[in-house]
Amino acid sequence: MKKLYSFFILVLFAVATAQAQRARFEISFTPALEGEAKVYVQPRVDGEAKSTALRLKDGLYVGNIPFSGTGFYDIVLVNNNTQLMTTVYASDAKSVECGVEVKDRALFVSDTPDNRALSAFNATVAANARMLWTKPGMSNDEMKALIASYGNVADSLISAEKVSDPASGFIKVWAYTAAYDAYTSIPRAQNIDASEVGFELGSLLQPDYRALDNDYAPLFYSAYRIIAEGMPADVENLIDKLEILHNYYQNEAVRKMAMSKFISSFLSKHDYSADYEGGLSILEKVTEIYGLSDEYINEYMKRKATITGSLFPAGVVLEDAEGNVVDFSSFKGKYVYIDLWASWCGPCCKEVPHLQALEKELQNENVVFLSISTDTDKEAWKKKMVELGMHGNQLHDRDNTLCNALNVKGIPFFLIYDKEGKLHTYKAMRPSSGDALKAFLEALE
Repeated sequence: MKKLYSFFILVLFAVATAQAQRARFEISFTPALEGEAKVYVQPRVDGEAKSTALRLKDGLYVGNIPFSGTGFYDIVLVNNNTQLMTTVYASDAKSVECGVEVKDRALFVSDTPDNRALSAFNATVAANARMLWTKPGMSNDEMKALIASYGNVADSLISAEKVSDPASGFIKVWAYTAAYDAYTSIPRAQNIDASEVGFELGSLLQPDYRALDNDYAPLFYSAYRIIAEGMPADVENLIDKLEILHNYYQNEAVRKMAMSKFISSFLSKHDYSADYEGGLSILEKVTEIYGLSDEYINEYMKRKATITGSLFPAGVVLEDAEGNVVDFSSFKGKYVYIDLWASWCGPCCKEVPHLQALEKELQNENVVFLSISTDTDKEAWKKKMVELGMHGNQLHDRDNTLCNALNVKGIPFFLIYDKEGKLHTYKAMRPSSGDALKAFLEALE
C-alpha cells in the first residue's frame, strides 16, 4: 500500500515538474492566415489544462507552452468563425518549430512521420463527424462501416508511417474513443431512436480493458466513460468497482485516473443525510486497501454540512458589496432562506423577480432572505445586482467555499437554515414555485 501511495506522489511530482517547464512553439501556416486569426496550443494531459494563445511575430505564431509531460500538444486555429484542431507529438523538445497546412477543413503537420499520422487521423475523425451529422438517413451498414473505419485507418497510418511507440499508442486509443463517441452520437446525429441502430459497438471493438490499458487512455475524455460503462450493471458499490478496475487494468496511470473519477463520483452522488457513517466507512476501506492519502476522506467529511441539523459550514467567508465580512451567525434567531446564484447564470437571474416578490409578500417575520453570489468577478456581481434591482441581504462568497462545503454542483440552489443556524432544508423549493414555497415559509415558527 505504501508503494502505491509513493507511486502517486511521484506521478504528481513529475507532472508538476513537467508543467513548470515550458516549450517554445513557433508555428507557420500555409497559406498565410487572413483576418482575425487566433492560434492556441494546449498540452495534452490527464485532466484539465489551459490553452495558451500564441502571438504573431514576423509571420510566425510564437509562445511558451507548459510541458505536457506526455509529449502531445493540441494546436487550435480559430479563424473566420471556424475552429480547426490537430495534435502533434514533440516528445520532450524545448523548442518546437512546425509548419501547418490548412486544407480540406483540417490542419496538417508533416514535419515527422508521427505528426503526419496524427494529422491524417485527425482529418479522418473530422470527416467522419461531418458525414454522420450532415448525411441523414444513413443505413446501418454505412454507419457500421464508418465506426469500423477508425481502427482500420489508425492501423494503416501506423504501419505506413512507421510511427514511434508513443504516437502509435496514442492513435490506437484515439481510434477507440473516436469510435465510441461516434457510435453514442448516432441517435442525435441521425435523428433516430437508439433502438434503430442495428448493431452493437462491441461487435466492432475489442474489450476496453485491452484497448485502454495503457499510458495514453487518461489523455482522452471518453476513456473514463467507457471504463465506467464497462462495469457490470449490477455493481454499484464503490469497493466492488475499484476491485474490478484493478483486476481488469494493470496500467497505473489508467487505474489512477479511473479510481479518482469513481471516488469523485461517489463523493458527488452519495446521500450524506441518509448514510453518512456508511459512506465514510467505505472511503476509509478503499483508502486502506489502495494506500491512498486522506484527501478523499477529508473531502467527504466536508460534506457533513449537507446533513439536516448541521451547522452552517465553518470557514466560509461572506462579504457585502463594500467588502465587509458578515458572519452568518448575525442571522441567528431567524429562518434563513438562501439563494445561491451568480451573475452569469441565466436561470439564476430568472428567479430573482420571483424572489423579490416573495420577499415583499411573505407574512412571516421569522424568515429572512439571503442571496449569496458565487461570482469570481466581484464587479460583475455588483453590476448585475444593479441591473436586476436586487435589495436586502446580498453577500458574496468569493472563494466559492460554500458550494464546495454543501456539495452544490449547479446553481441556482436554495437552502433553509433554522433559527439556531442549523440546516433545515437542503434543496429547498425555488422562488418560482410560487404559492407552494410561500405556504411552506409562512408555516415556519
